[in-house]
Amino acid sequence: MVDVNQAVFDPGNDFHGVIAGVHEMLRQQGLLDGIWCLDPAEGLSAGQAEEIERVRHAYPALNDDAFIAENLEDWLR
Repeated sequence: MVDVNQAVFDPGNDFHGVIAGVHEMLRQQGLLDGIWCLDPAEGLSAGQAEEIERVRHAYPALNDDAFIAENLEDWLR
């Protein structure tokens, strides 16, 4: 769990990519089309997207992918 939190919330880079990291997790789950932030200076830290992808594959039990896939169409109506 700590591994996932570090990838998403980016403490190793003083939380620079925290908002974009949450958006990237949601994008990889199919819930967002992009990782845009209100502040154009906000963004992922170098390698953060790949790290999020790595932890999603390393800890599949922590993902809600099946739940999202089952319900996404209904949510978008």
